Amino acid sequence: MRIYAFTDTHGNTKSLAHVKQEVRKHKPDLVICTGDLSVFEHELKALLSRVNMFGPPVVMLHGNHEEEDRIRALCGQFPKITFLHKEVLQLGGWTFAAFGGGGFDDHYPELEALLKRKEWKELDWEHTIFLSHAPPHGTSLDDVGELEEAWHVGSKTLTKLVKKHKPLLVLAGHIHECFETSDTIGKTIVENPGPKGKLYDLKVLRQKKK
Repeated sequence: MRIYAFTDTHGNTKSLAHVKQEVRKHKPDLVICTGDLSVFEHELKALLSRVNMFGPPVVMLHGNHEEEDRIRALCGQFPKITFLHKEVLQLGGWTFAAFGGGGFDDHYPELEALLKRKEWKELDWEHTIFLSHAPPHGTSLDDVGELEEAWHVGSKTLTKLVKKHKPLLVLAGHIHECFETSDTIGKTIVENPGPKGKLYDLKVLRQKKK
């Protein structure tokens, strides 16, 4: 399966046009947005309409600029878009687990509670892509420090999850200074695809991880 992921376009229609062009070029099986499609929900429905016209199915998370209830309801009006938060989607032999919103805390009790549920414990984590708006703590995705002095502002809960369960890939956003950055936690790849987005071949990533 090939996916195209992007994040934090914040209402920028030029960025969405670029993503659409790349999606039409590469023809992925799935498109993913890890949040902050809008600027505090301004013209949110119109932005979702643009995303709905990309072509492939889309998984949408909310960021800190969207309220969960509103974007969930709006996504329900578009046939190509699936809103995902505190939920799991099985598709083509792969698992997509999502936890959206937030971005300003280092601990997320709701996520910790999810991981205690039987259905989450029993996920095939080697074939799981974890989607989050907040980046994992202690990586290049959450470092907003200057020069040689690191300053990490990400989710310690997410880092703990990755170390324990070892998903194949983590896609996050939120930190604009860290757009298009990549890192690893153990053998798990963690990336912020930025507003321009990036294409991922999950089968290739799985083969490289073995």
